[in-house]
Amino acid sequence: MIKEDISLAEIFFVCLKIGVVTFGGGYAMLPYFYSEILVKRRWFDDEEFVDILTVSQSIPGAISINAAFNIGMCKRGIWGGIAAVLGMAIPAFLAVLIILIFILQVRDEEIVRRVINGIITGSAALILMSAVRLSSKVFSGGKIDAILISLFAFVAISIFDADIVWLLILGVIIGLIRHYYQVVKRPAKNDQRREK
Repeated sequence: MIKEDISLAEIFFVCLKIGVVTFGGGYAMLPYFYSEILVKRRWFDDEEFVDILTVSQSIPGAISINAAFNIGMCKRGIWGGIAAVLGMAIPAFLAVLIILIFILQVRDEEIVRRVINGIITGSAALILMSAVRLSSKVFSGGKIDAILISLFAFVAISIFDADIVWLLILGVIIGLIRHYYQVVKRPAKNDQRREK
């Protein structure tokens, strides 16, 4: 998956651009990654992008930084990962400095509160849009088991306040069982039938 023709500078500036325009952090950056990396540059296909997001949210740290590192790593190895992380982190670092210097002095102003509420609302809409786009790819082809697992996780988190760590561990176990059945067990059965 590593493509040497993509320069470190391009990886850095793409992630810098995403870092500058991403308000809300976390999952709010998904539509920007989707637009810049899948739609405009076609660095990955949808399935690869979903895999990167899955790994990024399964390891400790901010998902935006993890995703940037994984994207850079896939394209140019460790230096690509470092370039991507720097691109994502610099705007956030500068934004925190600006907030500490200026915004905290006027945080009680009505216009500042309205601007922040507008950013939060826009971020929520962008997250929902990304979720709909990605879920249509994940659930394509009528994957009943994927739909059931997703519904189970949604209900467990939203209604029963389940711990996400245990759900991730359960997901890993289910994935290993499915892999064993599809890659090891099923081909063995097919070979036995052919021999008969």
